[in-house]
Amino acid sequence: MDALNLAYWTGQPPSLRAPLTLLARLLEQGQDAVLYFDANARYRLGDERAVYELLLEHPRHCIEVASGKRADGVLLRMATACKGCVVSRDKYRDFRKRYRRLIDDPARLLGGGVRERCLRVPQLQIDVPLPASAQEAWERLAPLLVKDVPRARA
Repeated sequence: MDALNLAYWTGQPPSLRAPLTLLARLLEQGQDAVLYFDANARYRLGDERAVYELLLEHPRHCIEVASGKRADGVLLRMATACKGCVVSRDKYRDFRKRYRRLIDDPARLLGGGVRERCLRVPQLQIDVPLPASAQEAWERLAPLLVKDVPRARA
């Protein structure tokens, strides 16, 4: 999921309510899902920065792309490699030449939005109420996350 794109579905300023709600719903449905953020996301999220820091503790479901790289490119490369879908309203014009098959496939590039305080992703048949705050969204998501345990070194 193009996490910062989803965060803007709620308007300005961006909010983690939408990406966290979508991640929770997908995990509840048994889907494997990952949120991809640009390195500058923490600065764009303002008051929700503490929730973002908690989310980063779960690298299986949240990836902050290194500074100097764009999350869009990493997201498209991973979706292509695993034959996955991308949830975003971005048109990915800068990546069209390389990822045309994914970008032009309506079954793999999934749009959505927030309307009447509900998060909607029609292709996934998702229509769920949006929590009032990022903290509330986090409290719903947190129990669904499996904390990645560092592997012991041999």
